[in-house]
Amino acid sequence: MFNIGTTTTRNCAGITRRHMLKIGGLSLAGLSLADFFRSGQANPGSERRESACIFLWLDGGPSHLETFDPKPDTPDTVRGPYGPIQTNVNGMQIGELLPRLSQQMDKCVLVRSMNHNIDAHSPVPMLTGFPGETTSYGAVMARIQGYRGNMPPYVHVGSRLGVGGGRLGAPHFPVEIADPTGNRVQLPQFALSADIRADRFSQRRELLAAVDRFRQQAQTNDAIERMDQSYQRAVDILTSTQVRDAFDLSREPEDLRERYGANLFGQSCLLARRLVQAGSRFIEVKWYDGPAWDAWDVHGADLGGMVRMEQHLCPRLDQGLSALLTDLHDRRMLQSTLIVVGGEFGRTPRLNRSGARDHFPYCFSYLLAGGGLQGGRIVGTSDRTGSRPASVPVSPAQFAATLYRLVGIDTTDARMRPFLREALPVSEIVG
Repeated sequence: MFNIGTTTTRNCAGITRRHMLKIGGLSLAGLSLADFFRSGQANPGSERRESACIFLWLDGGPSHLETFDPKPDTPDTVRGPYGPIQTNVNGMQIGELLPRLSQQMDKCVLVRSMNHNIDAHSPVPMLTGFPGETTSYGAVMARIQGYRGNMPPYVHVGSRLGVGGGRLGAPHFPVEIADPTGNRVQLPQFALSADIRADRFSQRRELLAAVDRFRQQAQTNDAIERMDQSYQRAVDILTSTQVRDAFDLSREPEDLRERYGANLFGQSCLLARRLVQAGSRFIEVKWYDGPAWDAWDVHGADLGGMVRMEQHLCPRLDQGLSALLTDLHDRRMLQSTLIVVGGEFGRTPRLNRSGARDHFPYCFSYLLAGGGLQGGRIVGTSDRTGSRPASVPVSPAQFAATLYRLVGIDTTDARMRPFLREALPVSEIVG
């Protein structure tokens, strides 16, 4: 697994002179890049329209009643201290703590009928589709769709969530970024090892040229040709500045960085846009890495209660997500970028003794935008108190199938069976 910043991860052993003498021997995080390219995964040749995906993971479980499914016509013990706000879509309301986002709902689809039965803080169901599965959406996209250009296909921003490459193994682990907010994120894994001079690559190319001449004379088979092309691409990744530059937020104008918000979540959203623009396929942004009271786990008592929704949770989500939607739209990237916003579950419809809300997986909401979706819609409804789905219930497995379909993966492909089993996309979402 690649590592950027201070997150504890597996480390690449680097490239030694001995490895340089092996054809196609450039290794990165336990994976030979040349082996990856030779496998054909880097250029799958799919004719389906593909979209990148930015998954904004609201760690701790956001309250659906204060965000995407307000219940104004219920008692105070259910409604809570905040009311609804009208959006720019006729008849659609969201929580009043999201005023900027309310003017972006013509771009969005609200799914108000998500549900499962796991009330612990586990990201597994909603980031993989199934309990007990650890192979994330990003890993599957990397396996099925491969690289776009030289960019890593799967990037995770924040501390680990317990999902990643899973059954697909180290080649499909994400690049991990602990904190993107520094002046320049260091990317040692994408630089040459200290004991390798740059001229070693030119020497290597001269050797390959000699092999080419021999091959032409001997009329050797296509396998050598494919191996040399793969090696060349691996060299290009390690010698190009494209990957390092994509992670460098200092290249963005200050006014744009300010529009996203001077906080970790906002800057992570901006980084996600840069990575998609450069060619990454799946960017997973985890909400904060600080103490528990920075997350969406609003139990009250020792962790503080609903006031955190008003003071910093909703305002930062409102600013960062709205800026991301506007930025992608203005760059004509929204139609080819699927935005997913949600956490592991919702919160209890009835306020607890501390005037806050506890874990509640039986009904909650997700927001989707872009990726070719027709916005301004609500899919599925909850009952009067937000306790259970009233129509179009959506399970994690169905959501997984829907996400894969929206990013352009053929969900009937036999390779997808381990990650979907019998689940089908939600027709009301994908159309």
